[in-house]
Amino acid sequence: MAPTVTLTSLAMLKVNIDQGRDYLDYLRPFILQVLVDNEPDPVTDQGVHDLIQTHFGLDIPTPTVQIVLKRLSRTYPLKREEGVYHITRKLPNPGIQKKKSEAVRHMQAVINGLIEFSLIGTQQVISEEEAAVAIAGFLSEFNIFCLQAYSRGTAIPTVSGKQDRHIVLVSEYVLHLQRNDPERFDSFIIMVQGHMLANALLCPDLQNAPRSYKRVRFFLDTPLLVQQLGLDGEPKKRAIEELTALVRKLGGTVAIFSHSREELIFVLKGAAEHVGKPGGRSVIVRQAWRNGTTKSDLLLLADKANKLLLDARIDVVNTPPYVIDFQIDQSDFEKILDDEVSYFNPRAREYDINSVRSIYVLRAGAFPDTIERSKAVLVSSNAGLAQAASEYSRRHEGSLHVSSVITDFSLANMAWLKVPMGAPSVPMTEVLAYSYAALQPTQAFLDRFLAEIDKLQKQGKISERDHQILRSSPFAQDELMRFTLGEEAALTEETVTETLRRVTHELKKEEIEKLTQEQVSHRKTLDELAATKGQNESLQKRLYWKSRRKSLLCAWCVSCAMGILLVLGVVAGFGLHGRHPILGWLLLGGVLFLAVATLVNVLFGTTVRQVHAAIQSRCLTFFLRHESKATGIDFGATE
Repeated sequence: MAPTVTLTSLAMLKVNIDQGRDYLDYLRPFILQVLVDNEPDPVTDQGVHDLIQTHFGLDIPTPTVQIVLKRLSRTYPLKREEGVYHITRKLPNPGIQKKKSEAVRHMQAVINGLIEFSLIGTQQVISEEEAAVAIAGFLSEFNIFCLQAYSRGTAIPTVSGKQDRHIVLVSEYVLHLQRNDPERFDSFIIMVQGHMLANALLCPDLQNAPRSYKRVRFFLDTPLLVQQLGLDGEPKKRAIEELTALVRKLGGTVAIFSHSREELIFVLKGAAEHVGKPGGRSVIVRQAWRNGTTKSDLLLLADKANKLLLDARIDVVNTPPYVIDFQIDQSDFEKILDDEVSYFNPRAREYDINSVRSIYVLRAGAFPDTIERSKAVLVSSNAGLAQAASEYSRRHEGSLHVSSVITDFSLANMAWLKVPMGAPSVPMTEVLAYSYAALQPTQAFLDRFLAEIDKLQKQGKISERDHQILRSSPFAQDELMRFTLGEEAALTEETVTETLRRVTHELKKEEIEKLTQEQVSHRKTLDELAATKGQNESLQKRLYWKSRRKSLLCAWCVSCAMGILLVLGVVAGFGLHGRHPILGWLLLGGVLFLAVATLVNVLFGTTVRQVHAAIQSRCLTFFLRHESKATGIDFGATE
């Protein structure tokens, strides 16, 4: 399957988004289209899965296909017999191809831009096919891991030809678009949003999950606290702030364990001791090097840790004591963890184990099947830790329970799916944070680079000043990653020399000339566009949450009215009659409503809770459309 087909389908998922609808409905037109075009007989879950992968390049689990087929059978001529479906009459064509042109436009703009950028930015020529592979490979990195029932972490099939350098290349490209080409950047984000929507289709159980995170505490691990303090780059800081704000709006609580606060202070003080010294390994030291942060600055942050956490609205919860009945098999978990994560600092390993076993104590023996019912969960930026916790859960609890640890992107993806129009900037902040992180060189890469420039200085091929520039200039590190795409094998005398030439050239440009008026004007225009876009997103969020509150109120009013009618129907059933005519009519109405409700429940299995959810969904759609007409804010295409 060509990656271009997958990318087009991801963009189509975003184009087809509707206000207030169940995300599984995004798959309806895709399934209808393959049934119309291929007319399979019989219609099986696996058969439809294969057709979707062939025609649209999406790997959707068969349980999800099964649910959507069941929904379609209620409306369209699909008859179920002996576990399979048969098409009994001609199916209506959903006309999904008509919407394909807009998706293709977004996809092609992004691919063409990457080809241009690769030639100019890295002086490497790539084909359209390789550009599509690189983008698909980049998107496939946005995995979600929370339930063991997930057969895979992404709806994108295995990308043939994907390489590590593609991730660096596309990350460079993303940041370039964000700074210089807002229109193409928006096209790229559309594909990211489509991928996040596709991720939801991996686990059909999500449709039955509560719509909020009430009574759930999300405990951040220490690296996320470092991001929250802005010590791992501004993009990551903004991403974690967006995520925690969204979690709170959905009723969740953001917290840390007291031992994580202890670890944060320890990490800050340790980093302070290495600021300004060569060979600093931690992200804090590297970022301090870039930002000019001093040792005293970090020590001050360590002293103010409690206040900073309070200002960020992060609760500090005392680490729970060891409770024998709820403890994990620590030796087994340590073995699994060692297979997934290589810890440079042994104390970090101890803190992580303490966090995982603390989650089990807070869950008190419960084995939740959704995040919303999990009581407590650890949120980590370490995918290896999340994988280890998931593997432990699978071995000791079964395959359908929520792991004690999820990644921050998994949480961002799932939270965004609940209210995509109430948090429009989450996909953007997540992709920028990931791109920024992907461009940070590994310690092994830096060690080899430092060894190479030391060798060149000893051989007299670069001067002491050149050596200092290469070792201490943040621009040199950025340029080296751009030139080598993060590949250690590309670190040669030639690449180091070329990097030095580029850095020296840029330094001279800064010394000789200031930005031209055209550059200033261009930057001003981009800033104005960014400001306008930010205002629109802010307004969209306010209108969405306003509409959501109104829809909740309407749903409760209707539910209460139905509840009163049900009570009146039950009262009348006991033979009680009202003397007043109005009361008599109310009792009669209650009897009729009770009879209708009972019949609907028997025929369709419909409950009051389902009716309540449906009313809220329809009201939300109505209010959003009303706000869209009144303000001109586009909340997404509607049918």
